[in-house]
Amino acid sequence: MFLISVLYPQSATKSLYEAFIRDVHLFGDKMSTTDTYTVTSEQNDHGCVTVRAHPRNATFHVVDYADESDRERIGDLPAGSVVKLELSRAGRRGNVWCAESVHTAHTDGGE
Repeated sequence: MFLISVLYPQSATKSLYEAFIRDVHLFGDKMSTTDTYTVTSEQNDHGCVTVRAHPRNATFHVVDYADESDRERIGDLPAGSVVKLELSRAGRRGNVWCAESVHTAHTDGGE
C-alpha cells in the first residue's frame, strides 16, 4: 500500500487498492467459487486436463485432484464437455491447478 501511495495521488490510491484486492481474490491460491469450464484437451496419460473458463476464456491446466473419483469423472469427458470445477493452485509457479470438486454439466449427462 505504501508503494501505491508514493506513486499515485491520494485520490487514486483507494481505487488502485480495490483493483489489487480484486485481482488477489481472483488469482490467489484458491478460487472462491465454483466456475464453469469447457474441456479443451482431454485427460492425457499424466492426468492433465486443459480447460477454458467461461466467460473469461482463461486457460487452466488441471494436474491434481482432491480424490480419485474426481480424476475419473473428468477423465471420462471428451473435449468440448462443460464442467463445473472448484480450483486451487497446485504449485507456486506456472498455470497448474488442483480440482477440489468436479461436477459435470447437465448438457453432458451429469448430475
